[in-house]
Amino acid sequence: MYDYVIFDADHTIIDFDADERRAFYAAFRAAGKEPTADMVEACWRFSAENWANLGLYNVHLPEIQARYHELYYTHVREIMAFADGAFGLGAQRERAERVFTEALSAAAHPVEDAPAVLAALSPRYKLCVATNGLSSMQAGRLAPLSPFLCRTFISEEMGFIKPNPAFFRAMTEELGAESSRCLMVGDSLGSDVAGANAAGMDCVWFNRSGAPLPPAYRVKAVISHLNELLEIL
Repeated sequence: MYDYVIFDADHTIIDFDADERRAFYAAFRAAGKEPTADMVEACWRFSAENWANLGLYNVHLPEIQARYHELYYTHVREIMAFADGAFGLGAQRERAERVFTEALSAAAHPVEDAPAVLAALSPRYKLCVATNGLSSMQAGRLAPLSPFLCRTFISEEMGFIKPNPAFFRAMTEELGAESSRCLMVGDSLGSDVAGANAAGMDCVWFNRSGAPLPPAYRVKAVISHLNELLEIL
């Protein structure tokens, strides 16, 4: 039924939370401080709050779509400003920020079962990733899964972010594929599901929390574990 299965990256096949915590540990050590779990959790909580405060969850808004990557860089700077103010990075703040970015660009922690699921699907489908993010970070983080992928679409390179229809249009044009022959798999209703709906593409919602599906969205299936894809496909 499908030629392509297109995965979102963060919280779908790679674990952003684990990667970000690793990056905080590295940043503190680069600043000459031995991090505690409490220090890292405080920074991780600030990061989540700051992402929301900058409006980066509101990917449907034209003003956020236009400034998404600029705001992403701002977000990283503000994370380090918080860490400095809370824990005193001092003269090593710039180094800590650089190491944080480098660590967040390293090979990612895969989501549970992601390598096995991609390995099982790759002989039968062409697998891609479609992700909102910075090219320098996402390319490195996806490297461990790249043997299973035929193409990775990163918003900073595309010039558009999901759910902008232009992102999905450029992706299918580059693949030479019809939207009806593609299946989108992702955790975000506002980005992955809404974008696929607008593009006329089937989608699977990766819904770990068991939240109800709002009536505004159409999905082919809802899964709570990635390996459930193997029953669908």
